[in-house]
Amino acid sequence: MAGRPQTVTVASHFGEQSLRRIEQAVRELSGGRVLYDKDLVAPPRWPGDTVGERDFRRSPQEQRRFLDLLGEAEVLLDFPRDVDAPLAEVAPGLRWVQGAMAGAGPVAREAGLLDTDVTVTTAGGVFSAQLAEFVLGAMLDHAKGFERLRANRKRRLWHEGAVGTLEGKTLCIVGTGSIGRAISHRARPFGMRLVGVKRTVREGDAGRAGVEEVYPTEKLREAVAEADYVAITLPHTPQTEGLVGREALSAMKPGVHVTNVGRGAVLDEAALVENLETGHVSGAALDVFAVEPLPPESPLWSFENVIVSPHATDNAPHVTEEKLVALFVRNLGRYARGEPLENELDKELLY
Repeated sequence: MAGRPQTVTVASHFGEQSLRRIEQAVRELSGGRVLYDKDLVAPPRWPGDTVGERDFRRSPQEQRRFLDLLGEAEVLLDFPRDVDAPLAEVAPGLRWVQGAMAGAGPVAREAGLLDTDVTVTTAGGVFSAQLAEFVLGAMLDHAKGFERLRANRKRRLWHEGAVGTLEGKTLCIVGTGSIGRAISHRARPFGMRLVGVKRTVREGDAGRAGVEEVYPTEKLREAVAEADYVAITLPHTPQTEGLVGREALSAMKPGVHVTNVGRGAVLDEAALVENLETGHVSGAALDVFAVEPLPPESPLWSFENVIVSPHATDNAPHVTEEKLVALFVRNLGRYARGEPLENELDKELLY
């Protein structure tokens, strides 16, 4: 794919500084234009929020204006909300969409882009550090018993007891992409033993992932059997749906702790609940769920040893937007030079 971007349409909220950076890049690369109307996109819920208010709706007149902006797009920054028609029909000159999410496969499918020649790139890597911090924080909370310490403080109870440690424990990272690598990079200084799981294992994968050993997906049960902690980072695809289910959970050692920062559908929540009830799984930290928002009747709300995060642990003000714009500007340069784009979506694998 080669071309100097003539018209870039921005389909979600970005701050003035970000827009100036994008406009400057487009101007220097091609002298093209950037189309954006802040009144036509969902307003941010906090500084740097590119998703915006969930209940935002456009009037019929505003929708027509928004569709006009999309119709002129050659390059689109983020997938537009509330557009019923296939995106390639709405924007017939569209050549590339830069998604604002790491898991852009299902979104591209819903937009009708899988059978088109429109290139889709994901925001892989933009959220990795924040998600890795959540995983490490949850593991430290589990090992050190911070919840118990807080409860004891409220009761003014001085109670000495054994405390856990991450040192010497085994962490299995299910998914060794950018999030998995960010987790391994942060876990290694704690003295943990690290293993990984990925779809296809090639020579040198362990070193690239920052782990001691990498198992193929078909050996998931063997990989998790060693683990004191399991971190799931996988995207939702037909191959990963329900991958961490009853068989995998039963193969884990008693007392294992599970985190999921990939997609909710990868982890069988009913099986997780069963293992939490028996104590086989000693705790969990979940940022993603099969149904979001998590329904009030979900048993996961009732466990004191489960952290429920509303798919928001990567919402660090400004950080996400700054990283996303930096990725987009780099890709604009690659697009103009005819080079392969970073994070191009495999439309068959959906990641």
